[in-house]
Amino acid sequence: MDIWIKIAIVIVFCLLVYREILKSAALSHTSISTSTAKNKAGIMSFILVGACVGLFVYVGLSITNIQTRDLKPYRLPNSPEFVSIFDKGVIELNGHYIKTNLAKPGELSGLASNLTQKCHGNNACEINTLFDYVTHIPYRTDQTSRSPKQVLQTNWGDCDDKSNLFASLLNERGFDYRFVYVPHHVFVVVQVEDESLLPLLSANLTIDGKKYYYAETTAKGSRIGEFNGQFPYTFDGIYDIKNDKAVDMNNVSFRMM
Repeated sequence: MDIWIKIAIVIVFCLLVYREILKSAALSHTSISTSTAKNKAGIMSFILVGACVGLFVYVGLSITNIQTRDLKPYRLPNSPEFVSIFDKGVIELNGHYIKTNLAKPGELSGLASNLTQKCHGNNACEINTLFDYVTHIPYRTDQTSRSPKQVLQTNWGDCDDKSNLFASLLNERGFDYRFVYVPHHVFVVVQVEDESLLPLLSANLTIDGKKYYYAETTAKGSRIGEFNGQFPYTFDGIYDIKNDKAVDMNNVSFRMM
């Protein structure tokens, strides 16, 4: 069921509850009503209010239960994190709600410019420089999806934290990328124009006719294109953040070249 239909149902139900409460209040001030009628009205109002709260909780959890991704085997598969229903960083992918937590436009522009100034506009150089910066941030697990600013301040992060930071830096430089979600993990694939700086055997996905190279941010010293062991059959899905939509997996192919 669409989430807005759920919200509409909750609103209608709560309006009915409000009407019953008004009836109950009016009845309690009527001298001719019996104590039995008053008790019934009070009990009915209590039940309806409880049901209304229950519906709010159900709808709230259904749109804020986020599957955080991590490499560590001792992490519970569906460890939840709860956020506001108005959080724009939450995406839906194949029934899962995932928090991306990207930096706001311009928030990391200074950092991205400083890191890439020696590349003189070379696409591959800039991407590799940004990637190298992120991979050298120490890896540590957490229970939440942290913002790029928090990762920079604390100088550590897990797979989703570091992927968010890398993607945010790519956004500042205008590069095209996708998020790839696998069970308990997420990584980035990115378009690279100059393939001469990539490893000899580079893992890439062709998505809708465009080539995107693997970028595993959790491995210190790794390079763009290095294979992380994740084949498409293991993917939960691929997400296009800029266009806010899931990628059709029928239009995805894997190659090592």
